[in-house]
Amino acid sequence: MLKRILTAVFICAALARGAFCAPVFTQEAGVDLSSAALDCVMPLTAGYRMYFSTPAAFGVFSATSTDGITWGVENGIRISTEIGGFNSSSITALGAYAGPAITSGPYRAYYVGVSSTGLYSILSATSTNGLAWGEDSDFFLSFNGGHDRVLSLAPFYLGSGKAALYYVRDNGGLLDPSSFKVYAATSSDGGNSFSGEIPVLASTGIYSVAVSSLTDGAIRLFTTTTLPSQTTAALVLSADSKDGFLFGAASQVFSTNPVTNLLGAIAVARSTDTYSWRLYMNLKLAGSATDYVLSALTLKPAIISFSPQVVYDDVPPTDFTLKGEIFSSTTPAVTITKGSDVVPVILVTRVSDMQLTVRANSNGAPIGRYSVTVTNPDGGSATLVNGLKVDFRPGFVTMTDNLFRPLKGGKARIDVTIFNPGNITAKIYDLNGGKVRSLYDGPAAIGLNTYFWDGKTDSGATAASGLYLLHLKGPKTDDKEKIVLIK
Repeated sequence: MLKRILTAVFICAALARGAFCAPVFTQEAGVDLSSAALDCVMPLTAGYRMYFSTPAAFGVFSATSTDGITWGVENGIRISTEIGGFNSSSITALGAYAGPAITSGPYRAYYVGVSSTGLYSILSATSTNGLAWGEDSDFFLSFNGGHDRVLSLAPFYLGSGKAALYYVRDNGGLLDPSSFKVYAATSSDGGNSFSGEIPVLASTGIYSVAVSSLTDGAIRLFTTTTLPSQTTAALVLSADSKDGFLFGAASQVFSTNPVTNLLGAIAVARSTDTYSWRLYMNLKLAGSATDYVLSALTLKPAIISFSPQVVYDDVPPTDFTLKGEIFSSTTPAVTITKGSDVVPVILVTRVSDMQLTVRANSNGAPIGRYSVTVTNPDGGSATLVNGLKVDFRPGFVTMTDNLFRPLKGGKARIDVTIFNPGNITAKIYDLNGGKVRSLYDGPAAIGLNTYFWDGKTDSGATAASGLYLLHLKGPKTDDKEKIVLIK
């Protein structure tokens, strides 16, 4: 018998969609709800609403919370099964969003109904308040005549009447997780109809899917999958996309013990602090048949980039852009260190929960690679190892009188400017690669170093008229210059 896998989704059209950095979740103490199969979580004006079902009644119920942790069950059934309909047996997954373009909304839910003959279909309902829902009799999606199982679904309102519907389905054969994949269909009429199914993740073995939007314009999918050689979901992965269809590589953001805690549906919602995220999940604890809803929170920031990545040791204070996630609304602290060496941070400006501007002074700092650390006021921190390289400028060569007559007292002048002390070699070669003269090979100080070629060879004779090459090497300097000697 197919185990019921319920999806969860956090959708809010008012939120912008965001970045390519995935912070990890840490499980919180306590149980949010017991005997509840999680469906989805939606934001309210002051808090959240969770939709769930129970083993005793094949319908969808709801609970509300002001802090996202303590929930109170609301009276009544939100959506119920029908007699003889496509959901006459049970409703096995539901996702919902709010979209102002929905004429019968603004709330719309999509749910998986299983008929009494075991056929799967995706149905729709709309609501004006999130409590009283009416089935949309014109909406119906099925795959392979309903024989392909739909395990999970997560709708996403894109704005301007556009929507995406993410869902997990199999190929209608035996219950083989290798056929469980995530697909997406699109809508341009406010979610009234969907078309154009495409696979959005290459991986298989996906049991459930949820979706969220970040602050910088991307879409993030959360999926549950198994550990190697396991057959029950134990990992939560996330992947990001700029357009909602082409997703990058997935990264692990949460895990549980598949032996004692069976992971079911998931949902993701913005925490009340407006910069953290909370993951809701169904767990069957210690082999219990009871579905519990628990939560996990992103306790630490995450860093994805620090730019510019290279700065010179002789420049005035520089403004750096630090991108990541979970940056506190109270401006975090930033340090730039390499052992006991420090690049002083002058000012940190919070642009958003995903971006900081960091003004730091590298002038006089020892060269090398520095780690960048962000620490929120609550102590949660993240470090980008070798996030900044302090370097010195490349040296350069200036030639004067590189066409000269040595028999008339002329000399070629070679000015070398370096920005770090080190060894300099200056050698003259003929066009065949033969060495003519070693002008200098030894240590040199920062700044201007001047050398002359009087036209003599290493043996003290005057070289023949012709074209010669100067090859000069020094700290971050490797230069070749032409010199013309005329007797």
